Amino acid sequence: MRNIYCISGLGADERIFKRLSINGNLHFLPWVAFDKYDDLPCYAQKMAASIPEKNPTILGLSFGGMIATEIAKMMPVNQVFLVSTAKTKEEIPDMNSFIAFFVDHHMMPYGLFKKPTSILYERFGAETEEAKHMLDAIMQDTDTKFLGWALKTILNWQNTIIPPHIIHTHGTNDKIIPPANIIADYWIKDGSHMMIFNQAGDISAIINSYLKA
Repeated sequence: MRNIYCISGLGADERIFKRLSINGNLHFLPWVAFDKYDDLPCYAQKMAASIPEKNPTILGLSFGGMIATEIAKMMPVNQVFLVSTAKTKEEIPDMNSFIAFFVDHHMMPYGLFKKPTSILYERFGAETEEAKHMLDAIMQDTDTKFLGWALKTILNWQNTIIPPHIIHTHGTNDKIIPPANIIADYWIKDGSHMMIFNQAGDISAIINSYLKA
């Protein structure tokens, strides 16, 4: 069975992938230490160093998908499955300029993210009690310094290249990375930013169709 290296979204870990049923061996890559001056390609190079094989298969979720895209630009890959993410700067949603200013000047109250509200539940698509508990746990374990660095890094990401072997799946109801500017290979109807958890069966089926090839 093929090894699949999973890179999660901001603050998340292997728990977000637990509902997937993949015909392969999932290996979860933990976040490596970052330097405040790292841009996204630089950090992706650090993450790539933790992948022990050549021509890997990678599954990247949200921020992890951006990392996976950069990895695919710097080394040969078998396949890269992207879920609920953006591949280029054109697919990144425009952030409110006021918020962008605070992020860029390290003035965001990131501690607020540790207290999920109905607004955050709605934005992420956490509709069931299980999904809300999952989001609560992820938020509680989020390193706010890493969150602040990562958000600024996303704001400054300048990628325009889509490397080969990318398979992008996105939700039609993603309110974190809205579908308006996304060019995806597969669309999940009513899929939210948490669809890898909420609609894991659909995501698994798409990935498995490629693993059989």
